[in-house]
Amino acid sequence: MNLTAKQEAFAHGVVSGKTQAEAYRSAYKVGKTKPATVIENASRLMADSNIAARVEELRAPVIAELRYGLKEAMLEADEAYKVAKGKENGGAMVAAVQLRAKLNGLLIEKREDVTDPFKKALANLPADKAQGMLDALEQMQVIRAKALDAG
Repeated sequence: MNLTAKQEAFAHGVVSGKTQAEAYRSAYKVGKTKPATVIENASRLMADSNIAARVEELRAPVIAELRYGLKEAMLEADEAYKVAKGKENGGAMVAAVQLRAKLNGLLIEKREDVTDPFKKALANLPADKAQGMLDALEQMQVIRAKALDAG
């Protein structure tokens, strides 16, 4: 895969986080070229299999370095457990064990959306009435917060 210096600069620009158009502008002299033409040319470059392969090649080490997965999480949870055990901190030991269990799918938390019945009720109302109820609820929350602050 032999790329020209401009194609290589374009690939590096894309990998650095620039949009394709920005990478094209920085790699090529665009002068007064219309933005639509720049976008089209940049798109055409990215469609080139050699350039796309070079972009992926440049991204690979970055992605590998940033990848955080189960293995890393398990190692960190294990380290947290060892530190907690060394400090004889039972609560932290339990937390580390729970984390490891969650990571391995042994412990699953159930969560319930308690607002679901309210959402269903609002869905059956005309939009203006539903908005009125939401406004009233917001006012009630403000009043409650003020009462808690005062008390």
